[in-house]
Amino acid sequence: MKSRMVSDLTLIYYSANTIQDTPAQKIRDNLLRVTENKYPIVSVTQKPINFGKNICMGVLGRNKYNCYKQILIGAREAKTKYVACAEDDTLYSSDHFEYRPPKDTYSYDTNYWFAQVRKDFYWRDGRPNQMSGMLGCIVERETLIKTLSKRYEMYPIDPWAGDIKVAKPLLWGEPQLRDSSFGVTNKVVYVASKNPSVTFVHEAAMGYKQLLGFRRRYGNPLEKDIRYNLEGYGNIKDLWKEYWE
Repeated sequence: MKSRMVSDLTLIYYSANTIQDTPAQKIRDNLLRVTENKYPIVSVTQKPINFGKNICMGVLGRNKYNCYKQILIGAREAKTKYVACAEDDTLYSSDHFEYRPPKDTYSYDTNYWFAQVRKDFYWRDGRPNQMSGMLGCIVERETLIKTLSKRYEMYPIDPWAGDIKVAKPLLWGEPQLRDSSFGVTNKVVYVASKNPSVTFVHEAAMGYKQLLGFRRRYGNPLEKDIRYNLEGYGNIKDLWKEYWE
């Protein structure tokens, strides 16, 4: 392992720890391997792990409210100008972390593919300039803190939790997508890394049901958006065996 160099980017790794320990560790190992230990890591988790500087919040449950709270805590702990989100079920390419967006601008990497449970092919959303989700986000640390802090000032308690009765909560989409509703203004840029990243779609994933709804709405992906073998990852069946079996 190469020694860590001074970097302007911190990786914020966040997890609800719903993935079994073995695949979770393999995915973290892949992150260290592709980044060659160049970036400091802040991990914000719901169970303690040995990964970068770990902040354990205790078991909160897996939803967007808690997920973004973990990201915010990680951003506050980071010391670099930029931060990159690193999700617990995504295999990243090394060049994904090379882009730096302009001031007050969220960048989302669009070159990523889904490896979905019980599907024998990789697939992607072939529509141009679609928000990739937080898994592909790189942004200035202060911009992320400003954006997410405003949400938690407005909603200090999870408005979707249990029997809590509050006014209809604002939609909790990715930063920039819903910012104006929270009184914040940011810009967005979509980038495509040279090499793809792959995110596993498993039943414990927060976005699992959301992706099922996507498929019902838009239908099966087009042939151009399907791969049985993906450069850098190989055959999808072999990838599932490597990481999950």
